[in-house]
Amino acid sequence: MKTSLLSHSRSLRLQTLRILASPLIRAPDGTCEVLRKAMQAEEVSIDVHGVRERVLRINRLPIAVKDGDELGAEICARWLIAQLKVNLRPLWTPAAGALSALSSRFGDMVWELLFQELQNASSVTKDATSDPAWVKEGIEEATDDVWEDERIWRDPSAHKTRVVLARWLQHSAAEHAIIKSQITGDRFDAATYETQLLAVLQECSSLAERHNRDLIPYFLSFAGPGASSKLPRYKLSAWLKLFAKFANPNALRLTDTMRALYVSLLSHPDRSLQRLALSCLLTYKSHALVSHEESLRMLLDETRWRDELTQLDFTQFKADERPELVDVIIRLLYGTMLERKGRTRGADRRAAILSSLAGCGDEELVLLVDLMLQPIRKGRPTQEGEFSICSVPKDVSEKQQVGFLTLLGDVLKHLGSRIVSKWPPLLETLLDLVGNAQMILDAQKDTKADEDVEEDAAAEDEEQGGETSGSSRTLRSVRQLGLKRFADFFRAPVTYDFSPYLPEAFRACISPRLPSLELENTQAPSALLDLFYSWAQRQEYAAYLVRYDDRLLPKVYDCLVATNVKPAVISRVFDIIEQLQAFSLADETFLETVFKPHVSHLLANLCTLVSRSKGSASPVTDVLGRRQISILSELAPYLSDGAQAKMLLELFSPLLRKPHKTIPEKVKVDMTNILGSLFPLIPELSDADSQTFVKAYTLVSQLFQILRSRQARVALAKAFRCLAEVQPSVSALADLVDSLNAYSTKRLDEPDFDRRLEAFTELNEKMYAALSCRDWLPVICNMLSFIQDPLELTIRTSAGTALKRFIDSAAERQGEYEEAFLKVLYPGLKNGLRSKAELVRAEILGVFSHAVAKCTNISSLQEMRVLLAGGDEEANFFNNIHHVQIHRRTRAIRRLAEFAEQGHLRSTSLAEIFIPLVGNYITSTDSLDHHLVNEAVLATGQMAKRLHWGAYYALVQRYLKLAKQKNASEKVYIRTIVAILDSFHFPMEEAVQEDEVANMAIAESEGDEDTNPQPLEAAEEGISKVARIQDAVSHRLLPNLISYLEKRDETEDSLRIPVSTGIIQIAKHLPQEQRDAQISRLLTVLSQVLRSKSQETRDLARETLCRIAVSLGPDYLPLIIREMRGALLRGPQLHVLAYSVHAILVHVTTGDRTAAFHTLDNCISDVTAISSEVIFGESGRDVQSDGFKTKLREVRSSSSKGLDSFAILAKHISPQQISSLLVPIRNILHATETLKVMEQVEELLRRVAGGLNSNAHLVPAELLDVCRNLISQNAQFLKDSPIVEPHRKGAKKRDHALVQLKRRLPSSADHYANNSFRFVIFGLDLFNTAFRRGRFDFKDPDIIARLEPMVSVIGNTLYSSHMQVIVPGLRATAAIVRCPLKSIEKSLPVFVRQIIDIIKQAGSTEPGAVQTAFKSLATILRDHPKAQVKEKDLVYLLELLSPDLEEPDRQAAVFAMLRAIIVRRFVVPELYDVMDKVAEIMVTNQSPQVQEVCRGALLQFLLDYPQGKGRLKKQMTFLVKNLSYVYESGRKSVMELLSAIVAKFETSLVQEYADLLFVGLVMVIANDESTKCREMAAELIKSLLSRLETTQRNIIMSHVHSWAIQQSQPQLTRVSAQLYGLIVDHLKSDVNAFVPSVIEDMNGVLHRCALALESATSLDQEEDDNDNVERLTSQWQTPYHTLLVFAKVFRDRPDSITQEDSVHWPSVVTLLLFPHAWVRTAACRLLGMLYAAVPVAPPRADKSTPFSATGMKEIATKLSLQLKSDNLDETLGLQIVKNLFYIGKSFCAAGLPARDATADEARAESQDDPFFDEHSISEDDGGVAEDCHLLPWLFSKLSYQTRSALIRRRSKSASPPNWSQQPAAILKWFAAMVSYMQETQVEYFLMHILSPLYRIVEDDTIRDEQMDDLKTLAIELQDLVQNKVGTTKFAQVYNGIRQKVLAVRHDRRTARVVQHTTNPAAAAKRKLQRNIAKKESRKRKSDVYM
Repeated sequence: MKTSLLSHSRSLRLQTLRILASPLIRAPDGTCEVLRKAMQAEEVSIDVHGVRERVLRINRLPIAVKDGDELGAEICARWLIAQLKVNLRPLWTPAAGALSALSSRFGDMVWELLFQELQNASSVTKDATSDPAWVKEGIEEATDDVWEDERIWRDPSAHKTRVVLARWLQHSAAEHAIIKSQITGDRFDAATYETQLLAVLQECSSLAERHNRDLIPYFLSFAGPGASSKLPRYKLSAWLKLFAKFANPNALRLTDTMRALYVSLLSHPDRSLQRLALSCLLTYKSHALVSHEESLRMLLDETRWRDELTQLDFTQFKADERPELVDVIIRLLYGTMLERKGRTRGADRRAAILSSLAGCGDEELVLLVDLMLQPIRKGRPTQEGEFSICSVPKDVSEKQQVGFLTLLGDVLKHLGSRIVSKWPPLLETLLDLVGNAQMILDAQKDTKADEDVEEDAAAEDEEQGGETSGSSRTLRSVRQLGLKRFADFFRAPVTYDFSPYLPEAFRACISPRLPSLELENTQAPSALLDLFYSWAQRQEYAAYLVRYDDRLLPKVYDCLVATNVKPAVISRVFDIIEQLQAFSLADETFLETVFKPHVSHLLANLCTLVSRSKGSASPVTDVLGRRQISILSELAPYLSDGAQAKMLLELFSPLLRKPHKTIPEKVKVDMTNILGSLFPLIPELSDADSQTFVKAYTLVSQLFQILRSRQARVALAKAFRCLAEVQPSVSALADLVDSLNAYSTKRLDEPDFDRRLEAFTELNEKMYAALSCRDWLPVICNMLSFIQDPLELTIRTSAGTALKRFIDSAAERQGEYEEAFLKVLYPGLKNGLRSKAELVRAEILGVFSHAVAKCTNISSLQEMRVLLAGGDEEANFFNNIHHVQIHRRTRAIRRLAEFAEQGHLRSTSLAEIFIPLVGNYITSTDSLDHHLVNEAVLATGQMAKRLHWGAYYALVQRYLKLAKQKNASEKVYIRTIVAILDSFHFPMEEAVQEDEVANMAIAESEGDEDTNPQPLEAAEEGISKVARIQDAVSHRLLPNLISYLEKRDETEDSLRIPVSTGIIQIAKHLPQEQRDAQISRLLTVLSQVLRSKSQETRDLARETLCRIAVSLGPDYLPLIIREMRGALLRGPQLHVLAYSVHAILVHVTTGDRTAAFHTLDNCISDVTAISSEVIFGESGRDVQSDGFKTKLREVRSSSSKGLDSFAILAKHISPQQISSLLVPIRNILHATETLKVMEQVEELLRRVAGGLNSNAHLVPAELLDVCRNLISQNAQFLKDSPIVEPHRKGAKKRDHALVQLKRRLPSSADHYANNSFRFVIFGLDLFNTAFRRGRFDFKDPDIIARLEPMVSVIGNTLYSSHMQVIVPGLRATAAIVRCPLKSIEKSLPVFVRQIIDIIKQAGSTEPGAVQTAFKSLATILRDHPKAQVKEKDLVYLLELLSPDLEEPDRQAAVFAMLRAIIVRRFVVPELYDVMDKVAEIMVTNQSPQVQEVCRGALLQFLLDYPQGKGRLKKQMTFLVKNLSYVYESGRKSVMELLSAIVAKFETSLVQEYADLLFVGLVMVIANDESTKCREMAAELIKSLLSRLETTQRNIIMSHVHSWAIQQSQPQLTRVSAQLYGLIVDHLKSDVNAFVPSVIEDMNGVLHRCALALESATSLDQEEDDNDNVERLTSQWQTPYHTLLVFAKVFRDRPDSITQEDSVHWPSVVTLLLFPHAWVRTAACRLLGMLYAAVPVAPPRADKSTPFSATGMKEIATKLSLQLKSDNLDETLGLQIVKNLFYIGKSFCAAGLPARDATADEARAESQDDPFFDEHSISEDDGGVAEDCHLLPWLFSKLSYQTRSALIRRRSKSASPPNWSQQPAAILKWFAAMVSYMQETQVEYFLMHILSPLYRIVEDDTIRDEQMDDLKTLAIELQDLVQNKVGTTKFAQVYNGIRQKVLAVRHDRRTARVVQHTTNPAAAAKRKLQRNIAKKESRKRKSDVYM
């Protein structure tokens, strides 16, 4: 029964309890109670529903056991233990708790049961818990004996029948049922049961601890060190949980063994076991561990261990606790490293842990190594003597080996240098593993040959921890990883002696694999190769490559040439070679022992590698190729085989010629170095005529053109020197090349200018004549390189000169020279023209120009002779295309385009030279003038017309590619594309197919053999060419363009749309069917673009459609409008449509396009419908409604554009279509009388009338018929037609419905009868406009005949009841009376009477009709003398118009009427009163037009009407009095009238009032503030003088003389000077009698002005201020006008200026420094007149004249001071230059001092400071003695002044706009002097001229427009000087200046750097000042922008 109580079967336990509780068994009461409660608990079902009750009863069961009831306790314990076998987890914990409670009273009994069950459970087998055999046999059922192969065909009913029958035949049904009932189905899990037993012990841990003597040995028997098998992890966890509960582990039996077990479990890879082992260890309560318990547990936390790891600091541990604590930590972290979790399989975890373990001591890290070696190294025998490989223990799996090697890699990476003491066991173990793997693999002979290839990939997988399949694969991974770890040891940053291990390593691991090394290293570098690479990294290890096996290094080199070797392998071998080369350079012994023995093998392999790349640049372009060449360049000195050298030369030649994009220049430098080593080895080079020498010589020469860097030039020069050593005939050239490519020894990458310029001088002056054609080759190539130097002017110009020398030789000698020109120089020049630097292109074009001028036998150059313009430098294209003046560039481009269009230039020249040249202005447009860009675009388009198809197509593709880059120039590129497409000129009109071409060719070949085949071949070629072009256009060009156009991007539409015009140009050339399809597609795309929301896009689309319409012609205009109507259908789109149609109509009908689009009849219906919609339709009404707002420009103005469209149609339709044009208008008149609509109709009719009057198709006769029909309303079109309502079905039916479902709309009324008069107005407007434009020829009888009936028709309109008709009727009346018609005279009285009646009916002049009536009546009265007005009507009219004389809106009509009355001379008293009023209005009115009308009327009145003497005097006095009227306009009006009076009055009357007028006008000159009034008064005085007699003139001159000598009244003096000027200027020769007195008076005035200036200057010098001189500024007019008088006198009498005492010249010289710019200018001009009258001569001896040396020097000094003035302007500057030029010529005529080298050097030294202080130079002499040599003095002075002006500008952030006038004037003077002087004289002053020039041209700090202009001038002067003195001399001086400036700047820069060390305070202060200046500059800029 005891066993049954412990059974896992519920039914067995239940029956047992029932038996025990039955009356058959007697038991104590307590026991019975226990049995009863146990039975109740067992009866509860074992499922989820009963679990709660069962748990409750389990918990109550121990309570029922009474103390001392051993039997009850045992029954309870057994039943509770049995509950642990029930497979329901919620029962286990309550059962354990109940047992724990029971053990507190019956401990020993519970322990015995538990321990016994624990022992049984651990030893139980599966069979022990299974059912008995008789049960298994009894439950076997009868089966069906029938076997069926196809189970799907089994009959289920038959099967069941057979089974039942078999069971009945056996007669065992009852037995079977009984046995089956014994099977309970309860399952027993022994493992779980054991775990739960241990859990119970955990609950009662104290009980287990008491019985530890039984428990511990039992545990150690299967878990201790001597256990035969490992304990499963879950069991171990349960045991450890139990031991962790023990309170006093030190008292346990075998406690040390247990502790060691716990410690060993700390490094277990399972984190949960580690935690339990740590808990067990902590029960020992070691102080070192307990104090860090939290940290240790955090290290084992799944989520927070990394945070704890980062905070782990080994230095903080105390010394006494460190050994134990560090030991535990290392073990815990080691176990964590071994854990295999996460995606990276622990790689990052290992890295983090090993990094933190770096804080441990070296001796502490030994534990880590021991832990690693423990499973691998156990049982390895210790060895004495040499190392040898041992076998690996069999229990170490291959997977363990891989894991060890992977971990070893991480440990070596992070801690390799820290564990050197443990390297021997690590190395031994490592080599054991590798050697063992290699031995096993060698034994496996049946492995596949290709598995070695996959070795690396497999190894990489294994290193990441991936599982491998197959022992062989794993062994390969072990071997691979082992070799990698072996290499890791060598990479460690410590020195270690590996020699004890290497012999065995070679024997077992390395040497066996060497024979197949190159085969194993084709796909990627193997581990073995990586090992060799690691040896090569350190010199002490590199010797291993040759020490133990001689085959190793050659085998490594053989990997370079292995079959299908990959770049990674080659790269690794190159790494090894480069390291060996580096060691060889440093150590000669290493070179001899390691590297040199195998270098020939390496060279052979490298040559093989290079030869494989023959004909292909790709292997050389990548990094490997560059390294290969670099290695070869270093190995080249070891090359000794001539054949190899020649082969390399042949291999390198094509590679060196490839462009830098293909092969970088650095690679070419290495190749060049190799060439230098190859030349001495090639014997053929000693023969100058051999093919090899020619190739080598040509190659090196051409490389001078290609390679630009310093390293390249030096290498080339060295290679050329090597070639010269082999072939002495080129030694002189080698010297020249060395000098030309010399570099400074002081500064990096700076040329040695002295050597270079000496070489250029030698070449250009002497050597060039002796050079043969072959000798010229390296020179030309060098020059082609130097000429492309954008920075060094001297180098560039010298190179250009050298090339010109060669061209001269080619022109003289021809032959091979011309061939060299065409093959070398000409392509090089063309290539150079593609340079981005403008200066380079300019220099090259100079060479081009020289070649075109000199080489007359070269056809490709001769076609360009037209560009030389016959030697005219101003028109020479080559000189002007890059001229500093933009307008000359523009003209040059325009001339080029013209010559190209005339056919002078071939397609090749255009495509290769001129289009790329002009294209530079298109591709870089940021800093260029837009006019220049426009001209370049146009020229490109024009030149494209002359291109062949290939060049044309390439040009289009180039700009399409540029346009797709989306940079700032995209818009310009698009314009260029359009221009090129517009120039499409290839015929494609006829559809030609390729098969047709073939058929034609076959047919021709079968034709008559006697016919000449050449024309047929030409025809076939033409047809195939057309087919080819058509194919390219249809399938490539047009699709590309349209796809580019169709990109939908609002921001870029505006850029792309213009391309469509070019597409149209191409489409026009297509055959008809293709053309229409392409055009329709394009129009659809553009019409859709008009729907864009972007205004800019829509505008551009409209412009493009306009251009397309013109391009396609009038036939396509309806198609364009229909496409637009189809795309723009609703809302605002209708307004856009109307706007766009109007734009197209305006475009096609203006300018020279009118002839093509003279008739628009086929567009009338579309245009009128579109325009009517926006004027009268719903769209138009929406816009006109109040409150309507829109941002669309088209919506706002569409109505006016619709009106304009009607007018344009009216102008361009045939007369038959006029009715069609007016149909929409008539329909509107029928429909409504709304005021707004009617106003629109009237406006529309006015526009149509204007259009019809401009219609060329509507001849005057037909126009008159139209007008008469419209005015008389007789036209059939205008007849009132009743509106017929359409007949509706059922309309007659009577509606009896009481409720109306629809609102009945009233039928629309016809308003035409009330609106028809508007067509009368239309007819009158038509007539008036036609008459106003003079369309009627009155000499034509037909016109006169048609005009006669118009008189009565127009007269009738004056009686109309509509005032709108009367107004145009009055205008028509005024027009018709001017026609020469017979019926006019009879009609005049009627017209006059009716017009006066109209005026009287109005009663005032306010209505517009009255204004029109006045004008019409004035016309009738003025043009028809027979027309009369009664006096009373005249008086009425004057009274009516008099009040309106000053009404601005009525003045025109009123004055027209008044003028008409005056012209007819109607005399009435009221007229005089009106004219007095008119005179006042003339003065007081501010309107110039009114004043003009008043003056005309008043003058007419004064001339024609009788004036009494008193009245005329009154009028004249009134006019003179008003010369002082307060407002300028009134004074000017008076003088205008006086001018007319003086001109038109009789002479006697003028002379009578002359004094009055003269005095009045003089007062104006003297006092009027208005300049205009003073000028008018002066002109009036001139006019007055011309009308006076001699006597009156003498009187006036006496007055002026008396004023001139009034010293006390400076105002009168000034006026006298002004009057003298007027008199002299006007009277010319008549003033000769007064000239002496005038000169005398003016000299006196001049002298007084000069004295005043001198006294003011001296006073200022005494007082040290400028107040007195400044006060003189206000009196500038007197000296100015005085000087003007002299200028006017001497202008007409140039001879008198040279007379003595003609002018007081010292006073003039004094006034040169007057403080007003005008006086200075006048004095300068006067001096200029003097110098112009006197020929140039050396300075005179006397000292009082302006021609003496002293006088000239004084004048030059003052002129120089004038240049410094802040008020200097261009006019004054130019005059100063002229005067200084004369003085300079005089000084030059006096001769120059002899050249002195010392003086030259001093001059040069004085120029070397770019930031000199001008005040350090003497102001008088500028550093040159003044007594002897005046011209050097003047040059020095002006040169310094230029530099000082630049320095002043540079030192200020902002300067006045005229700051550049001084240096500009001096540069102009320099230019004039250079042009005048001889070459030798100019050379004397080169330093003076070029020093400021250099500083201006090279300045990059001053950024303003003035500096740009100054640079332009400086460059022109620079070119002038260079042409004058020659390139050589110019280059020497210019370079000298440049070098000195650069040296000074460098010294100052160095001084500033040194200052930071020597004087940091000064440096800091300077930096602070610079920062303050920057801040101020930024503030100024922001203020400017604000």
